[in-house]
Amino acid sequence: MEQPVIIVENLVKKINDRFILNNISFNVERREIFGYLGPNGAGKTTTLRILLGLMRPTSGKALVLEGNLSKDINLRRKVGVILENDGLYNKLTAYENLDFYSRIYGVSNSSERDRRIKKLLDLVGLYDEKDKKVGYYSRGMRRRLAIARALIHDPEIVFMDESTSGLDPEAKIIVRNLIFQLARERDVTIFLISHDLDEVERLCSRVAILVGGRIVALDTTRRLMHSLERRSIEITFKNMQDAMEVAKYLDNMEILYNLHGNSIRIFYQDSNISRVLKPLVMMGLKIIDIKGNVESLYDVYLKIVRGD
Repeated sequence: MEQPVIIVENLVKKINDRFILNNISFNVERREIFGYLGPNGAGKTTTLRILLGLMRPTSGKALVLEGNLSKDINLRRKVGVILENDGLYNKLTAYENLDFYSRIYGVSNSSERDRRIKKLLDLVGLYDEKDKKVGYYSRGMRRRLAIARALIHDPEIVFMDESTSGLDPEAKIIVRNLIFQLARERDVTIFLISHDLDEVERLCSRVAILVGGRIVALDTTRRLMHSLERRSIEITFKNMQDAMEVAKYLDNMEILYNLHGNSIRIFYQDSNISRVLKPLVMMGLKIIDIKGNVESLYDVYLKIVRGD
């Protein structure tokens, strides 16, 4: 079995006797898009700094590609980082920015640098803008160039912090597609920190939720949503009298609902909704419309963070 590319075991970080991270553990598999969520102050940035070797833990293990980035320079060359500050130079063109970073990462051969830069600019859809100074780029273009910058040395893992923060919907879609492409076609592992739960739900195969320095949930996105979701179905009747009759029935069954005029929303957690609907059909009530709904990762996240 292939070794996880990120291993965190019993990680603790204390500052002035206060737990910033309190005994957290998780693994990230190769080629996985892993979501790391939590409210501000939960410990996400501290975790990232420890993984990148920028901060020492109080105790525990934080390995990237089976090593410690603070002690192994060669290992750092296998990791890319995209933070909210994109690290780009406004007075340089896109090509010049990538050329600068490729030199920093030790790509000394000029023809190899040129090949990589042009390939990445084409990947992120900026080849035609390669000679334009980055100071004139839109936020979405800068974000795409930041992804190219993080890939210039062919890393195995890319750490992304708020990858689509502040982008318009079209730019978000472009960046999301790039992230998918990295994982599927280039075998890059993505460690994604984000407050955009719609982004996480669309991208990530697994999610860890951090609250107060502790991991309170860790599972696949699908199972996490399924375990906590509260399904609902909204039924609209021909008149209010029928809706009120159903409300009385639901009261007797101790089933949660909301009544709005001649519509009633029924909440349930088991998959056998027919147990609820069959008696309604037997009542002979005149139903105009039925709409189903399943809660999103956003709803699940709020329940966990708030402790609902």
